[in-house]
Amino acid sequence: MDIIGKEVLHKTLGVGTIINQEGKTLSVHFESKDTKFIYPDAFKQHLTFVDPYVSTQMASELAAAEEKKKAAYTAKIATPIEVPVEKIRKYKRVEKPNIAFKCNYCDGGIKENDIGFYGVCSDAIIYNNIEVEHKTWCSAEECPCMQFMNGQISRQDLDDILANGDLVCYESQMLREWKAMAGVVQNGDRKGQPMHLSGVQSNSLCVLTTREPYTTEEDRFIFAVFLVDQTYDGDDLDEGFVSTQSKYKIKLTTEQAHQMPFWRYHANEKQPEIAVWSSGLHRYFNDEQAAQILRDIVEIKKGTADEALAREFYETFCTITKINSESLSDPNGALCQ
Repeated sequence: MDIIGKEVLHKTLGVGTIINQEGKTLSVHFESKDTKFIYPDAFKQHLTFVDPYVSTQMASELAAAEEKKKAAYTAKIATPIEVPVEKIRKYKRVEKPNIAFKCNYCDGGIKENDIGFYGVCSDAIIYNNIEVEHKTWCSAEECPCMQFMNGQISRQDLDDILANGDLVCYESQMLREWKAMAGVVQNGDRKGQPMHLSGVQSNSLCVLTTREPYTTEEDRFIFAVFLVDQTYDGDDLDEGFVSTQSKYKIKLTTEQAHQMPFWRYHANEKQPEIAVWSSGLHRYFNDEQAAQILRDIVEIKKGTADEALAREFYETFCTITKINSESLSDPNGALCQ
């Protein structure tokens, strides 16, 4: 569609005119300011054409693109594989099949005995992630939280985006969906391109980590774990992800999570004594480190409703990986060096 010069309507900024399009970036002139949007995603929730005929054309194009994407996704996604215990001896695992994700702190949905990651962040955390820590996605123009901070949408609009099933951020729905995404490149020549995963397989452990505002990297903690039953490496169209629908998924309370520092278990190969994540949203670790994490979660969950599940999770993982739980070593991460 040739949309340069077309008038669009934004619920907060009013009527504007499309003045430029470069790839997926759309520039719109409003009376108050010029604003950039992601094309064509902006027409899913932020913009509508003033001309009804053009609006109908755009709706048809969006529907066709969505069907094409779903078809490609269905064709390429890895089929979930549950490995029966009796076939474990024939099951080969790569050297570091388990994965940990670096997540922005999210207090969405936080309540007593809960960690959050179940809704849009509070205003205070949105401010921190954008103005204080300058988190990449949070600070992007196309991020709904940034649009809220800029006054383009209201808090109700922001909450409605998530309630309607649209994306605010990965973290806001992480413990709803039990799904962790590889993300997209945010800077440089590859900006906007999907990131891939490598070597993750069914029955690997996924570890979700974060750190609270005004803390250091050494304070990064584990807030949830799950046994992967679906994995997709990613390609040129879609980013990689891991997810689960199995019963083996455990989230920690805030108090419990503070007892699970990530760097107790993990260390960088070149500088093992330094707790630094550096670039990237994910990293890989071996089965022994994964088992150590699950073993300590069992201890933390003693006397709680999750105790039996935590123990079964740990024992099942040790069976799958052929780890002897009786001779499992102590953690030797950066905090133990």
